[in-house]
Amino acid sequence: MLNLLIVEDEETTRQGLVDLIQWESIGIRVCGTAENGLQALEILAVERVDLLLTDIYMPLMDGLQLIAQIKEKGMQISCVLLSGYNDFRYAQSAIRLGVSDFLVKPCSPKEIRDLFEKVANRILEERKERDIVTGLRTQLHENLPLVKTQLLHQWLFEPARKTEDRKEQMKKVGISVSFRHVIVIAIRIDPRSVEKRTELRADAHLLHFAAANIVQETLQQALLQPVEIVKDMEDILVVCNGLFEWTESKLVAGFEKLIANIRQYLQLSICVGVSDSKEDMYQLSVAYEEAMDVLKLRFYRGYGHYFFYHHENVAGKPGTPELAYTLELLKIEQSIYDSLVGGLYAEALNGIENWLAYFHESYHQSKTQIHLRTLALLNRLLPIAQEKANTAADALEKNSETIGFGLLEEKVGNLDTLEELSGFVYRVFHQIVSALNPQKQPRRKIQQALEVIAEQYATPGLSLADVSGALFVSSNYLSTLFKQELGINFLDYIHQYRIEKAKAMLQAGDLKIQTIAREVGYFDEAHFTRTFKKWAGLLPSQYKKDVAGKA
Repeated sequence: MLNLLIVEDEETTRQGLVDLIQWESIGIRVCGTAENGLQALEILAVERVDLLLTDIYMPLMDGLQLIAQIKEKGMQISCVLLSGYNDFRYAQSAIRLGVSDFLVKPCSPKEIRDLFEKVANRILEERKERDIVTGLRTQLHENLPLVKTQLLHQWLFEPARKTEDRKEQMKKVGISVSFRHVIVIAIRIDPRSVEKRTELRADAHLLHFAAANIVQETLQQALLQPVEIVKDMEDILVVCNGLFEWTESKLVAGFEKLIANIRQYLQLSICVGVSDSKEDMYQLSVAYEEAMDVLKLRFYRGYGHYFFYHHENVAGKPGTPELAYTLELLKIEQSIYDSLVGGLYAEALNGIENWLAYFHESYHQSKTQIHLRTLALLNRLLPIAQEKANTAADALEKNSETIGFGLLEEKVGNLDTLEELSGFVYRVFHQIVSALNPQKQPRRKIQQALEVIAEQYATPGLSLADVSGALFVSSNYLSTLFKQELGINFLDYIHQYRIEKAKAMLQAGDLKIQTIAREVGYFDEAHFTRTFKKWAGLLPSQYKKDVAGKA
C-alpha cells in the first residue's frame, strides 16, 4: 500500500479529495492532509509518504515551494500538481522540479483515480526494477569471491591461452595479489591428524575451512601483503608475490608460525611446498606444478616441514635409480629373506632397518617406486610363515592385517609418508616373526602397560608417550606391541577402557553424565558423548535409560 499526502488550502476541496475517491481500491492509503506547504513538511518529517497531491496557490508556502523543499531534502516522493486553467505559466518550473503529473481544476473523481492508478503502477514498476538491480548487485557482490576462486583455480591447473588478458581479468574479479613475481604455496594437511579429530566428513570440511582461514591470516601478517587462497580437494593453495632475495626470510618465519598455529588451534599437522618466483600470472600453472612436486618430499621427511623448490632435488626427478643403489637394495632384501628362513630373526630385523634406512637417507626412488618395492618385499616374506608350518600360518591368518595381495596393495598405497611406511613394515615383520616363533612374544611389557592405564585412565590427556615413558620403552615400540598383542591401537584401548568404567558408573544411577565424563578422563562432555556412542552403540543417556528399564 502506497501512502498519499493531500495538500490543499480549501477545506471543502481537501475533504472531497479524501472522501470521494476509493483510494484503497488502487493500492493507496491517505496518510494525512495539510492546509499549506509548511504544515505538509511537518507531516513529511514523521510519516513515510510515497505520493503527494498538492495545489499550487496556498498561504505561507505554495505547492511549487513545497516540491522544491522535498527535492532538496532528497525525499523519493512522486508529486502530482493540482492547477487551474491559468496556472500553466508554472508548468516549466514544475517540470524542472520533476513533477510526475498535473490535474487541472475542475476534475472528476474518476480522472483523479485514473491518474493516480497510473502513477502508482509506475512507482511499483520502478521499485520492482530497482529491487531486481539491487538483487543482482548483491548477488554479484556475494558471488565475486567464488568467481575469483574459480578463476584462480582454472589458472593454477591449466596453462595460459594466447587470447587471455589475465591482467584485465584480475581487475574485474578483484584479485588482490599483483600480476608480476608470482609464488604458489601448496599446503597439505596430514590425513591422520584429521582422522583423530573427526568422525564425520562434515567435521573434516570444517577443519579444512578453519585451516584455510588460519593460513590466510598468518601468511598475510608474515608477508605484509595480501594473499589469495584457493581450496582444492586435499590442499590449501596460496598465491602471493615476491622475489626470493627479498621474500624468503619472511616466508620462513611465516611457515614456522603457520605450522605452530595449525598445531595449537586445530591440533593438525601440515607440510608446505613452495614454488619458484614466476615472472607473471601467465605462469601460474607452472608454479603450481613446482609447489606440488616439492610437496612430495613429505613422504621422506614427514609432516611439520616446509620445502622450497629452488632448494631441493625433488624426488622422482632423476628417473631410474642408480644401478649400484638398486643392487645394494636387492642384496639387503635377499639377506632379510635368508635370515627369516634360517630363523635368524635379529639379523632379519637389522636387515629391515638397513633397507628402510636407504630410503630415509636418499631420494633415489619416488614414493610410487618405494611402494612397489615394499609390496614386492612383503609378498616375498609373508609366504615364509606358510612354508614353515600350518600352525604358524593359522596364527598369521588370525593376526595379520595384510593377508592377500589386494588388501596389502591397498594398505601400502595409503601410506602417505616414509614414517608411516616404516611403521607398517615393522608391524608386518613382527606379525611374521610372532607367527613363526610365538613363544618370543613380549607379553610382559603389554601387561605392565595395561596396569599403568588402569591406574591413570582418569587422567585427561593420558598419552602413549606417558605410558611408554613409565615403562622406559619408545612410543613406537609400545604402539607396535599394542596392535600386535591386542589387535587395537593405544588410544582406542584407552577409550574402550574409559567407556567400560563409565558404563559401570551409569549403572549405579546416581551420577550426572557430566560428572561421569570428568571421572573417566574427559573434560568435554560432548567429546565423551561422541566417544561413548562410538564404542557402546548408543548415547550415555540412552544407556542409562536402558539400564534403568532392566532394573
